[in-house]
Amino acid sequence: MARFRSIPTLIEAHRVQRRTVIAPAENGHQGLYVVYPGDYLCVDPEGRTFPCKAEDFERQYQPVDESDP
Repeated sequence: MARFRSIPTLIEAHRVQRRTVIAPAENGHQGLYVVYPGDYLCVDPEGRTFPCKAEDFERQYQPVDESDP
């Protein structure tokens, strides 16, 4: 079986302080997303908003050094 690695993607994100509901128009999907305190609210390169559990976010993403070109 072939193995694959995900392509690095630059996203914007912030940690949510209170329960937040994201409407379908914002997330690009049909249903509502609910983001809970401590989780992350992310925006992908296409502008779609999505939630990410804190433990998943910390495993999948690293901070970007803004001084790198």
